[in-house]
Amino acid sequence: MRLGGEKLTEDNKKNRTLYILCLCQIGAMLIWYNFAAIIPILRAEWSISNDQAGALLSAFQLGYVIAVIFTGWLTDRYGGRLIFALSAFETGLAGLGFVFFAYDYQSALLWRTLAGLGQGGLYIPGIKILSSWYPGKDRGRIIGIFTCSTVFAYAGAYYLASALAVAYSWQTGLFWTTIWAFPSALVVFFFVDEKKTSFGTAALVKVENKSAFTLASKAFWLIITGYIGHMWELYAFWGWLGAYMTYAFTLHGYETSVAIGYGGGIAAACTAMGAISPGLGGWVSDKYGRCLSATTLMLISGCCALLFGWLAEFSLYLLIIVGLIYGFFIVADSAIYKAGLTELVPAYAMGSALGLQSVLGFGITIITPRLFGLIVDHYNWGWAFSFLAIGPFLGGVCMLLLRNHPESWQMASGKR
Repeated sequence: MRLGGEKLTEDNKKNRTLYILCLCQIGAMLIWYNFAAIIPILRAEWSISNDQAGALLSAFQLGYVIAVIFTGWLTDRYGGRLIFALSAFETGLAGLGFVFFAYDYQSALLWRTLAGLGQGGLYIPGIKILSSWYPGKDRGRIIGIFTCSTVFAYAGAYYLASALAVAYSWQTGLFWTTIWAFPSALVVFFFVDEKKTSFGTAALVKVENKSAFTLASKAFWLIITGYIGHMWELYAFWGWLGAYMTYAFTLHGYETSVAIGYGGGIAAACTAMGAISPGLGGWVSDKYGRCLSATTLMLISGCCALLFGWLAEFSLYLLIIVGLIYGFFIVADSAIYKAGLTELVPAYAMGSALGLQSVLGFGITIITPRLFGLIVDHYNWGWAFSFLAIGPFLGGVCMLLLRNHPESWQMASGKR
């Protein structure tokens, strides 16, 4: 009876850890796309171009990348709980700085970059904490669930910020999607446990079998390049989705304020379609293999990218339907690359490896939102979204190559 009781207690602890981290990540990450929700308002109020709006989206990503250069290593050294809490607190301060002190393009660049710095210390420390509790065979599902919480945050930001901005002011919309970072920091610091058991020791014993950890390994770089292809598309899509939907409603005769409200709401719905897909994608990859699952999902997402940007001129209904499908599949493979990497590296270096993966993956997201805005300014929305298809098609090729690599057998219990 005692052994059963101990097992139940440990199961309760790890499940509680998962629930707390998911809820607190939602609270701390609402800031991510609250700015994207009000782009149409600030374009008019500050007289900024699509290129400049894209630069503000990229500045946030730049801050994130700068942070993850260090947070992976800091997580290995000081633990995920402390880094998550400090990062959430910093991003809350930077978010409030934008609300009260941003008044033009230049000042907005500063505060969005600082907010991105704080965001860089949430996802990777969270994965490190969860990986200490859950074995490899469950990580696709668990990291998928954790990734779902980020999508809830993105969708919530679009919905809340756009609605509050139209009803009151853009400052109100940003304020109420920022302050939740502070209680999130406190809850994680005081109520989350990071397990230190023989699980990590076992990984150390098997380090000689995890050859993909070496920088010369083709498998290591294939899974990272696959992740880069995924990220090429994902954050530019999310960042510009609200503005595109607003444009579509305006094109069909809706007044600007109504178009912003409808556009933000539909963008939130399309984003929210991805709120369960990473968990499902992770579960599928646990069952059928990381590489084949990721390739299939990226192929569907890439096809949606080629179609989506051309639909605004034809039919709002068709646009919304394709947008909902696109929103589901574009993020469904997110957890697969993280879960696969945790199976290829030893536990003591997991934070650093995940950090490197994030630096390179999010490094691309500094570029694509800006290029997207330039393409919209000089061509149209159709070509801008078609440009995003480059990423998933390239990523799919890399994951197919990884599937034929011997080291891929270490992922998802030996299933490719």
